[in-house]
Amino acid sequence: MSPLQPSADRSRPSPATPLEEGTTVTTPRFTLAAAAVLTAGLATTLPVLTSPAAAADPSGLGWVTGVVVDRSGDPVEGALVNVLPPREIPEFGMLDDTTDRWAVTDADGKFRVRQDRHGFLVQVCDHDEERRATCTQLTEADHLIRYVGPDGQYDSWLQHTDLYDASGTDLEVGTIEVQPTAKIEGTLTGARFESIQVMRLNDTKSLDGQTDGEGRFSIDGLAPGTYYLRAGGFGTVPWESDAVTIDAENPGHVAGTLDHGTTLAGTAVDRRTGDPARRTEIFLAHSNGDLIASLFTTQRGTFRFTGLTPGEYQVGVLRQGGAFILGSTPVTVADGDDRVRATVPLTRGASATVHLRGTEGRVDSELRDSRGNVLYPNLIREDGTATYPGLRRGTYTLAAKDGDGYGLRTFRVRSLRAAYDLGRLRLDKPLLTLRGRTAPHAVVEATTSDLCPVDTPFINGGFHEIEQADAAGRYVIRGLVPGEWMVAADGFPHNYTAVCHEDVKIWASRRYDVPLATGHTLTGRLVYEGTDLPVITNIGYEVNYPAGLVTNPTTEHPTRARTRGASGEFTIQRLPSGEATGGLAVTPRDEVWARSLWVYFPTQPGTAGWLEAEQQQLTVDGDIDLGDVELVLRGAA
Repeated sequence: MSPLQPSADRSRPSPATPLEEGTTVTTPRFTLAAAAVLTAGLATTLPVLTSPAAAADPSGLGWVTGVVVDRSGDPVEGALVNVLPPREIPEFGMLDDTTDRWAVTDADGKFRVRQDRHGFLVQVCDHDEERRATCTQLTEADHLIRYVGPDGQYDSWLQHTDLYDASGTDLEVGTIEVQPTAKIEGTLTGARFESIQVMRLNDTKSLDGQTDGEGRFSIDGLAPGTYYLRAGGFGTVPWESDAVTIDAENPGHVAGTLDHGTTLAGTAVDRRTGDPARRTEIFLAHSNGDLIASLFTTQRGTFRFTGLTPGEYQVGVLRQGGAFILGSTPVTVADGDDRVRATVPLTRGASATVHLRGTEGRVDSELRDSRGNVLYPNLIREDGTATYPGLRRGTYTLAAKDGDGYGLRTFRVRSLRAAYDLGRLRLDKPLLTLRGRTAPHAVVEATTSDLCPVDTPFINGGFHEIEQADAAGRYVIRGLVPGEWMVAADGFPHNYTAVCHEDVKIWASRRYDVPLATGHTLTGRLVYEGTDLPVITNIGYEVNYPAGLVTNPTTEHPTRARTRGASGEFTIQRLPSGEATGGLAVTPRDEVWARSLWVYFPTQPGTAGWLEAEQQQLTVDGDIDLGDVELVLRGAA
């Protein structure tokens, strides 16, 4: 077979097996969890390399052979060569290093690796000698990672649209020429040991770097292309460079200045005495209340925020937690202001202390205001004592429970100068039970935290109980205390839409049904622009809904799916009815634990390109088949 011979027509996809929930995968080093958001794809430290055995393959698959050279035509000894099937293509190394699908080149640059039955690309990279079958980190490599397939040789898997088909015949790929890395260097004045990011032109991060103590930086390991740099935003004004185009012979040179913006310097004082408000957490927020930053005052009550831009702000105690009640002072930053000052008078609140008796095991608690809002969750110390500071005048209720019972104590604050001793609170009242119906095997949670809708700002409560319904959809949640609760249910992985119910009043044991609607299904196939060739690896498609809906998917179980094998096909279930937007999955979601929802992003670290697809406005009132969704390669050199 001649070098780089194209495979058979992939409009008839090879039978790659998708990774579904519950599938067992042999991953001795690391799994797709480390690559779910795919910013690096690097493995954990492992023993020094021992080459895989070259035993006969019972599947009858042939070998891949070739030679790796540098730009001068000299053989590259010690390069790592991996055969990557669809589900591993974006990885920087092998998921399973016990196979013979990887090898290290000999003194003549030659290699021999086993084919993969699902179809494959050949990956060549500098070998991290301290890790088995793993590429050297981008910024430490002498050569770019090289991908070889029927389309040719490229520095990114995104530039490939086809895979080699597996065969019992050996495949000779000929000479693979690895390329030197490119870099961007320069000085960012005023940026001491500052994080700096190399960005693609679609505003996604390609690589991380850092300045030294003088603001100098050199970010290596980049593929040829056009990028820009971004820094600041944490105590400084966000900074971006102009676009810069680089290759190995023409590094990028960038110079800039990190502007520290306007400084807000001030003093927080006790409104009654004028004394400094020492070691008090002070918040800076936009005029609409959106928080920007917080810090603690000094022993003199002083504070200092930097990086402000012209606009309206408020500064003060904006979250419950200290000796002072909530209060803030407005601040205006005008054009040209280098420094503004503010004195923030704060009102010291009352405090209340309670002592718990008769507790068994773990104790959960919360202090509520007269409207039921949780002010302090779980402040109880090991000795069973809790003190709640910063209370304004009004009525409060303390709720606490252990594994056997609960107690409530309602009290009134009449004087801000008082320190109330609430005495002893016994947890001797029987805990409440919530029971009802939902979807079969759905998970039902009851919490006093504010989690509904799921995409609104989170407010923590002190109580949270979770149970799973049985096959008939019956659920029972024990261990509750009187109050207003959020009750929610999620039928994942079954085809039901999630739902949350706010302000469910539970003053005694009761029934409460949480019915789940059957979800709609969306299907489609990701193909390369102008072809019927499906995408070669498991990137994802996602459906998003307008914020603020009680039926919005949870952060743990977003409505997204990855393509199956090299078929390009995807299926998304659990879709609620309503208006939505469909598009490639590009948002990191750290809360996602279900392996079936892990996806690769349509980018490769250290490269300038990306795949994109047109977003689609959807009216979800039944099942939807999108047909072929075209992927367009952007930004690649």
